[in-house]
Amino acid sequence: MTGCTIAHYEVLEKAGEGGMGVVYRARDTHLERFVALKVLPAEKVPDPERKRRFVQEARAASALNHPNIVHIYDISSVDGVDFIAMEYVAGKTLYHAIGRKGLRLNEALQYAVQIADALARAHAAGIVHRDLKPSNVMVSEDGTLKLLDFGLAKLVERTVGENEPTETVRIDEAPLTEHGAIVGTVAYMSPEQAEGRTLDGRSDIFAFGAVLYEMISGQRAFTGGSRISTLSAILHQDPWPIPSAGVPRDLEKIIFRCLRKDPNRRFQYIADVKVALEDVPEESASASIMAVAPARKTSRRRVVYAAAATVVLLAGLATGWLWRRPRQATPLAVLTRVTSDSGLTLDPALSPDGKLIAYASDRGAEGNLDLWVQQISGGETIRLTRDPADDHEPAFSPDGGKVAFRSEREGGGIYVVSALGGESRLIAPKGHDPRFSPDGAWIAYWSGEYGVALRSSGFVVPASGGEPRRIQPEFASVRYPIWSPDGTSLLFGGANDGTSIRTSYD
Repeated sequence: MTGCTIAHYEVLEKAGEGGMGVVYRARDTHLERFVALKVLPAEKVPDPERKRRFVQEARAASALNHPNIVHIYDISSVDGVDFIAMEYVAGKTLYHAIGRKGLRLNEALQYAVQIADALARAHAAGIVHRDLKPSNVMVSEDGTLKLLDFGLAKLVERTVGENEPTETVRIDEAPLTEHGAIVGTVAYMSPEQAEGRTLDGRSDIFAFGAVLYEMISGQRAFTGGSRISTLSAILHQDPWPIPSAGVPRDLEKIIFRCLRKDPNRRFQYIADVKVALEDVPEESASASIMAVAPARKTSRRRVVYAAAATVVLLAGLATGWLWRRPRQATPLAVLTRVTSDSGLTLDPALSPDGKLIAYASDRGAEGNLDLWVQQISGGETIRLTRDPADDHEPAFSPDGGKVAFRSEREGGGIYVVSALGGESRLIAPKGHDPRFSPDGAWIAYWSGEYGVALRSSGFVVPASGGEPRRIQPEFASVRYPIWSPDGTSLLFGGANDGTSIRTSYD
């Protein structure tokens, strides 16, 4: 095909080839620029379902406008040739950049933050990558990363057996040996993908952890002499500790949290992983680790986030106060360290009187997240929960006497516990981000599927327990409720058009 012209694309040379298609470097004669041209193999063109998915997934990928996601320019069929024209990236794959020795710490962190940011954008749009691996990431000559094949994972799936998971083969991938040693997708599958279960954004978080492990160590997190043995390792074994004395403990804990077998015990949002990684260089400075802190962006999910057990309060800027406080000159932010122990600390919540802070932390010996409360001024911490499942997303009641939270126990749901500790009580199943109404009588929350922006809804439930009431807003996707001061309205974040929506509650 080299030397031919497809539509207005002049094919210059083959860039790569795999079981799913051939990629060429081509020139767009209309815009005078280089593009990557991916051609659907001729043997797959007659399959109408294959072509339908090819078009559908390419359209989904084209909607992801992000500097770290390869841009889709065009999809068409000319003279029986189906192709996708996409951004051409001059550089090499992350697979080749890693090599056998891995990357420098500061380089790995910069790359990881870019990948996490791109995945966060995709998840917000309801797209799960499902095929994240080093060969699906391009490293440009200036160090910018580009994720490839967003939305195309379904196109490249093939059935390998009634009870076996799917496998993909990508261009620029290390070749299979004659004995079938595992490479590519299988080595980065999440346990739920390996078992053929329904996937969401947390599956990408597992794959991200495997990629980051490899960037740091130069070795794969899961290996085996056969496809089955590698899948067995993913399902039943933990990776070896990262073989490097220079790797910060906090970074290692982030990686291994991503690689937990149970999706409910991983990070729940890739945006949270990104923020935790951005904090690693600062928290590791005392260990003389050279690292470059990427430019910070505000997390859409939380205004305040703590990594490596450091909680930073931005005085006067907490989200819950913005709606209630009168207009006045913005005070200078005062940074106050509240906790200093090792481990992960996240989801900080301030009590209404501003004297207490509740947060989730894995400081306990069990390794899971529990809820803790302490005074802002310091002092002894109070452990609120001790369940083996993760407890997180706390929120105080208006009188400060209770804490509502999300727990992963028994399938997950909204629970309430005394701010002094004691027995937790289930209020509603399957909920996230609970918020008490101003009078303390109701709890608002959202419930839905991770990574699928269009499949969640808002609810309110009596704080004492009872039947949840679904709130039907202008569209289906609602997240992160905030009550109006009089308790008659709720503000939800929506993902359909990238804006917030306001829905009244009577």
